[in-house]
Amino acid sequence: MHILETPRLILRPPSHSDELLLHGLHSDPFVVNAFGDGVYPTIEQSKAELLQFINHWQQNRFGLWMVFVKDEGQGGKFAGYSGLKCRGPYLPEGPNNVESVTCLHLAASGKGIAVEASRAVVQFAFDHLKLEKVNVFIFKNNLRSLIKNIKVGCYYVSDTIYKNKAMMCFEISPATAVKADNLRVFD
Repeated sequence: MHILETPRLILRPPSHSDELLLHGLHSDPFVVNAFGDGVYPTIEQSKAELLQFINHWQQNRFGLWMVFVKDEGQGGKFAGYSGLKCRGPYLPEGPNNVESVTCLHLAASGKGIAVEASRAVVQFAFDHLKLEKVNVFIFKNNLRSLIKNIKVGCYYVSDTIYKNKAMMCFEISPATAVKADNLRVFD
């Protein structure tokens, strides 16, 4: 499993010890309203999702990284997660159907952390996994995500409906991706 490092961030694969971090993130009112339809998760739901994250890594050798901001105490401050998912809820199964996903605490929002983490993840997807494209799905009312993904190099593909909500489908290719500054990858 790979660890990614940028000038401000450390992205590492999830571990079983991350259950309280993930539950805290998914219980952040900002996250609940953006992704959870206003419903707070139980600790059991957070544990189950963490297990899905870990299993995805074991099956695919990539997945969602836990994002930590450097220089904010020992080990860094947990900001959220960013990474790649295949067989996501919006995608048919297939080796080239990989989705970029980012979810950050409100406290980490608006500081460029999502852009920096996503650029690192997408660069890893193209340089190390040799993917041809990465998909991104954005709820039409999620302006923060739209702006972030344009800064990463996304281009619009189509509109779609998911669970009765209007979404926009974007793609990133190696030609459009904005590279991360000083990305380091560790095994």
